[in-house]
Amino acid sequence: MRNENKQLKCMKEITLHVVVATISIFLLILFLPTIVVVYKLLLILTIMGIVLLDFVLILSNHKNLLIIPRIALIILFLCIGGAGLVFYITKFLVFVDMYGIEKILTDHISTAKLLFFVICFFQPIILPLPEAITIPAGSAVIGSLSGAAIGFLGSSLGIVVMYLIARIGGLKLVSKFVKEKQLKKYQEYVLKNETLILTLMFIIPILPDEIICVGAGISRVSFKKFIVIASISKLITSSLLSYSVYLAKLFSLTTSQLALISSIVMACIFCLSFIIKKSIKRANSKRTAYLVSGK
Repeated sequence: MRNENKQLKCMKEITLHVVVATISIFLLILFLPTIVVVYKLLLILTIMGIVLLDFVLILSNHKNLLIIPRIALIILFLCIGGAGLVFYITKFLVFVDMYGIEKILTDHISTAKLLFFVICFFQPIILPLPEAITIPAGSAVIGSLSGAAIGFLGSSLGIVVMYLIARIGGLKLVSKFVKEKQLKKYQEYVLKNETLILTLMFIIPILPDEIICVGAGISRVSFKKFIVIASISKLITSSLLSYSVYLAKLFSLTTSQLALISSIVMACIFCLSFIIKKSIKRANSKRTAYLVSGK
């Protein structure tokens, strides 16, 4: 029974290695055209050599050393995947800088909505592009209503993914560089003012969304509260920005100016409502204290 379990575990390990090696070679051949052919061949031979090492270790009865080729394959896979990611992000950003998002969507009009959704999804994760550029450009091609809906859905899902990434792995990484006392102070401060801080940061384009998501994930902001705040904020910004093209023409403003004005107005309204809410709470607490003391 033990031998069967060991053989099954060994087969699973080998299968994992073969799958990772196959995907790595596939990415290397099809998705990294700029790498010199000689280097591609060297990498492919290295990957195949590592897989061959698996069978050598099994035949020589050193199955406990299979972890070594596994680590080597994972490192190569991450390097190849990372190189591909950097290559295509850079290529996309250069293309955007030259022609603009509107041109890209217009040239791919049949898949413009899907492409726009992908851009909005990756925006708070890896794309350093502000909403004030992407959403108006997308709305100009696919329409304001579709632009608002797809922009809201894509950016909201991207924000959730980025928050979860920071929540799961971010705290362990940050704790290595930041003192525990300082981290606790930051968490306490954000906890006291999290609703106000998160809403303002999402509405006013001061920090990129990915920074806000990482900060929220690290500071242990409640997932439910974070989703509610992010959803409401993104619904506001997506709607305003998607219709900003028409409003800009109406008031003779640039899109960025209109987006900034809209953000400031919404922030002022939120701050005013927050102050009124606080004042009502204080008044109620004073009234309660007076009634208690009177008794």
